[in-house]
Amino acid sequence: MSDAAAGWADAGLAFRVEDGVAWLVLDRPQVRNAIHHPLRNALLAAIEEVRADPDIRAAVVTGNGTAFCAGADLTSPPHIEIPPDRQRGALANVAREDGRRFGWWRLARAIWENEKPFVAAVNGPAYGGGCNLALACDLVLAAESARFSEVFVNRGLPLEGAAAYLLTRSLSPVRAKEMALFGDPVDGRTAAEWGLANRCVPDAELLDLAGSWARRLAAGPSIGIGHVKGQVNDALEQTMEQVAKAEVTLLGLGIGSDAQEAMRAFAERREPRFTGR
Repeated sequence: MSDAAAGWADAGLAFRVEDGVAWLVLDRPQVRNAIHHPLRNALLAAIEEVRADPDIRAAVVTGNGTAFCAGADLTSPPHIEIPPDRQRGALANVAREDGRRFGWWRLARAIWENEKPFVAAVNGPAYGGGCNLALACDLVLAAESARFSEVFVNRGLPLEGAAAYLLTRSLSPVRAKEMALFGDPVDGRTAAEWGLANRCVPDAELLDLAGSWARRLAAGPSIGIGHVKGQVNDALEQTMEQVAKAEVTLLGLGIGSDAQEAMRAFAERREPRFTGR
């Protein structure tokens, strides 16, 4: 275990790499994997490691125990990261600026902008920030025991953790509002029916399927997969002209040596052997 991974473990994040797949396992089962500031920072660092390490070609995010993630750890004391000598205005002003700079929404952005694909294996309740951590991933697999809830309204809070951004890209507006306005949990089967999750499977099959999907992604043309992920994410906010400009730019840029391997494999009628380089 690297020094960084050891530090992440102390914060409640188990991190390992197998067959080109990074496993990010929330490991605070005693609090249903609720995220406090040390775990949030460990997640941000681990997500960046996935992006930076060329030997990591896909990632799985899941939870240890019977919950995926209960959201932010509300037992943690208030936490302002702006140093006292850099604060300005009343506490409300400081809290707003702190949230803009250091808020929990950064977890969703880190995954959304990461050029490696992420698979969420939702093994139980995913509430609040935990729900958004799952929805930020590129593929979402739900166990039958999964529960997705944007619980914020029932805590007297606005949508947090980029929930409004993610919900409206995962669901129709009426379904997004149903989740946001009631805060009721959506079970795994319903999540798959609504398109909130790709699949719902028995609990015992969840990690096997997540690992299978992640290994398939890791065996693919990694640079090209990153391009396609970015195209789909960006197209949600682009005009047709912008989409066309992006695709011709990527065509010209190419995907490295995997492009030649793809064409050779097609000509030789065999499966390609991608290296991700």
